[in-house]
Amino acid sequence: MEITYIFTIFGVFMTVSVVIALIKIIKSKGLGINGQSAANTDTDEETARLCDTLDGDNLFEIAKSLEDEEGYKKDYKKWLAYMTSSADKGFAPALRELGLYYKYENNTLAIDYLKRAVDGGDGEAAAELSKIYSMGISGGTPKIEKNYDLALQIVKPFAEKGNLAAQKACAELLYYNFDDKDGAAEWYKKAAEQGDAESMCELADIYSFKDDYQKVEEYYLKAAQLGSAEAECSLGNLYCDIKEDYESALNWYKKASEHGYSFATCRIGEMYLNGEGVLCDKYKAFEYFEKAADDSLYAQYFLGKCYFDGAGTEQNYAKAIEIWKKAAEYNSDSQYALGLCYLNGEGVKKNVGKAVEYLKKASDTELDAAYKLGEIYYEGNGVKKDENAAKDYWRIAARRGNDDAKESLKLYFGETD
Repeated sequence: MEITYIFTIFGVFMTVSVVIALIKIIKSKGLGINGQSAANTDTDEETARLCDTLDGDNLFEIAKSLEDEEGYKKDYKKWLAYMTSSADKGFAPALRELGLYYKYENNTLAIDYLKRAVDGGDGEAAAELSKIYSMGISGGTPKIEKNYDLALQIVKPFAEKGNLAAQKACAELLYYNFDDKDGAAEWYKKAAEQGDAESMCELADIYSFKDDYQKVEEYYLKAAQLGSAEAECSLGNLYCDIKEDYESALNWYKKASEHGYSFATCRIGEMYLNGEGVLCDKYKAFEYFEKAADDSLYAQYFLGKCYFDGAGTEQNYAKAIEIWKKAAEYNSDSQYALGLCYLNGEGVKKNVGKAVEYLKKASDTELDAAYKLGEIYYEGNGVKKDENAAKDYWRIAARRGNDDAKESLKLYFGETD
């Protein structure tokens, strides 16, 4: 009898568990227990009434009014109720919003909502769905595999109809996934003709690879006139690094800096540090680096350099090392600086192993780091001598234009190409 009682209790427990699981599944698909909109369950009477009576576009506007500038939901339950009801009534922007909301959590539901929005003629939803297939999703359930052809197939019809988001998505696909820069440029041009500053900057970047600096300047100027801080900073780079017109460079950097573009602030610091177009003023340089450091890893590197060299501030090795270590997770300049510190025992105890560790991280982008690694391995400086490793690192540096690496390959290995 006790056994029967136990099995009865166990059976009730299992039944309740199954019911609870089914309710969760049904709710996750936007439906109540009776197949009604989720807006009609677990909400106050006024919300339920509005969800039943208002049109999809009005419900969407109410839902958006519950978001702040960063998209944070002030009342999550009401937001979901209004947005789900709007989507249930076929309003495409709401379908798109829910598709993005469920992304990474329930990818099947996310794609279903986005597909319904695309079927409703929403070009922005097509762009978002295209990005999902072009990038894939490794998080959430289920995982989504990359499918570039499908991504292009989804978004191209909307791009051809003139949808801005779709044109930009099409351009990105062709540029990054199909290695078709000319095709990408055509779509960026169409987007730029609609007044999109970001596409103008992308076009300028494409022309910079072709060394067509007249076009580069043309598109950056157009974007800058629309208030793009990125374009203003890029014009500063163009005038500083290519045209060597430092007065114009400084003017554009200052505009970008005033618009909160920290990299431009850092570049102004560089100009004062090196005396490019201005009188060398290390104190001013330090001020600009310090101002930009909160938002710029590049500025953090220079701020550390100022402390290390005692430029514009009192020399402080410990402060320099501290700053570089924080920046080194993502910044190759700081990685290289730390590598040299550990290699030479400057500011830290000499440790060739740590030096090699930092230099290897930096060598992915920093050609001097690759050259220095070749030197370490060739000389066996604190590591086991390895001429093959030395040759490999010097080849990497030489391909990136390091003349010392080219000379070392010629001198020690007879390589001239």
